[in-house]
Amino acid sequence: MSAAVAWIGLAREFAGKGRLLGSWASSGLTLLVLALMGVVAAGAVILLPHAAKIPPVLAGAATGATALPRRKQDETAQPYVKFMTLGIALARERLAQRVHLDTCTWSDRFLHGIETSAQLRVFAHDLKLYLLDRHPLAAETKTVNTMYAEAEKAIDTALDVQTRIDEARRAGDVAWQRDPTDGELFEQRRAFGTARAQCGHLLQFAYTHGRRSENEELRTLRAKAMSNDAFHSPGLPPQRRWYDRWLTRGR
Repeated sequence: MSAAVAWIGLAREFAGKGRLLGSWASSGLTLLVLALMGVVAAGAVILLPHAAKIPPVLAGAATGATALPRRKQDETAQPYVKFMTLGIALARERLAQRVHLDTCTWSDRFLHGIETSAQLRVFAHDLKLYLLDRHPLAAETKTVNTMYAEAEKAIDTALDVQTRIDEARRAGDVAWQRDPTDGELFEQRRAFGTARAQCGHLLQFAYTHGRRSENEELRTLRAKAMSNDAFHSPGLPPQRRWYDRWLTRGR
């Protein structure tokens, strides 16, 4: 019963923060927290009949210790607190770190195939529309629009850097380009990395507020952004051969 209630509490606590079963590590930590809660509950059941044998002085000292002043209300990660909770606070803290790390790792791996700022722009725009359709609440809409504005600004900066470097490499000669310098490569990668990180915030929002079943739809958006059809289409229709009209006359 304690493990079941603890699972409901963890699911409620990490809603919108990540996935408790996002990786083997987070799954193991989740099971560890549930097991510790079960052990504490079982121990309490066993020791409860012997509670009358506790000296009143010891019980009074333990109760009074809870009234000691604290510097901050959220400072629950002190060593004595971790010891008093039999490791549950330490396991929960480690679980929160692991869930956040799983989110960042999944986002980085998902964006691994996107290599240009143009692809990143198309993917960020489609991802924004995807999130706005599935999260129509006012607070979430504002969050998505804010993250997209920051991503779009970073992508524009990356495109400007890329254009400026390409023009400097041509130096007036369209048919020949010199190799980029180390400084230009660093500036280009830094601008693209910043844009990719900002786009990753949108993707992390989709990960933490979405479901596993939506991963396939996100992969479809990524494939669409990486396709050449997302950037250009043939300027002229295919030319018909002179004998095509005779072949299609009877149709």
